[in-house]
Amino acid sequence: MQAAVLHQAGTPLEVKEVVLPKLQASSVRVRVLATHVLSFTQQVVSGQFFPIPTPYIPGLCAIGIVEAISDDISGIKIGQKVFCSPLISARNNSQVPERILKGWFGITENCQDLLSQWKDGAFAHQTVYPVECITPIELSCDYDDAHLACLYYLCISYGAFLRGEFKPGQSVVINGATGNLGAASVLIALAMGATKVFATGRNTSVLNSLSQLDPHRVCAIQLPENAEDYKAVYSSEIGAADILIDTVGAMDNASLGEAGISILRQHGTAVFVGGVTTDVHLSYLTTLIKELNIKGSFMYPNSAPAEVIKLIQSGALNLKAFHPKVYPLNQVNEAIADAPLSRGLEYTILQP
Repeated sequence: MQAAVLHQAGTPLEVKEVVLPKLQASSVRVRVLATHVLSFTQQVVSGQFFPIPTPYIPGLCAIGIVEAISDDISGIKIGQKVFCSPLISARNNSQVPERILKGWFGITENCQDLLSQWKDGAFAHQTVYPVECITPIELSCDYDDAHLACLYYLCISYGAFLRGEFKPGQSVVINGATGNLGAASVLIALAMGATKVFATGRNTSVLNSLSQLDPHRVCAIQLPENAEDYKAVYSSEIGAADILIDTVGAMDNASLGEAGISILRQHGTAVFVGGVTTDVHLSYLTTLIKELNIKGSFMYPNSAPAEVIKLIQSGALNLKAFHPKVYPLNQVNEAIADAPLSRGLEYTILQP
């Protein structure tokens, strides 16, 4: 089979013939139909975040067809279409769990054994996932594989709403709504029954497209250039909200998160799911008096993909809102270069 191999951090990926991956205990091999190329893939394959186990095949999630199943698995069938999640944890109850993102990098310091076992990802014709990462896709509605590949960020967004203990009828602020994860969070907020979704960002055209998803419920907030003005804008344009979902990407300024927290109602909740690299400054007294909840959300529980698929099946969540830009495997480097240019509901998708 063919795969896109990274031989050394910071070099282009090489599409070449590789050995078909072998099944492991409690695993499934899938034929990859589509995978989401994230906006920061170039930074990952350049080694800017965490050390990466080169040579390896990058690629996180996948939409695939089951090709082979290990003998100790039941409930999954060959030929079944599935969604494959990349978060893998050691199968034990250790107080210091090993965790990795398959096809991406290790997360915990003690993950080297796990990483060597599952390092290769979805930028390939076929790949192997542990069975706990596999969710069957059972939909009566007709979505192509490129649209289904947008499930990954929907699941991460859904996980953030679960962490925030969101309830239908609440109002939500989405910081960084013009990014891919933020736009997915707007869709999840609408699907889960938010009465008002405040989508904040700078890209006017993306904000307009988000408003058009539901003009009665989505309120686009154009951010000022000066970060010192964020709190004043949030106070005047939003007033108050129940939940903040902060999806802001890698940056060393937490002013947006601080502005969002400042307008939370009594018992309000802030959920950090983005990539801000600096400290968030909170008012001790305000947090105490308002009894605010400040939470982090990394990925999602294994049950989340099936629940998101149910939202799609119900019609509450429409994947046609996404606009995938599709690349074949032999254009993987072009896809990686294009991914940072994809904004809002425009996603870069690789179809091996």
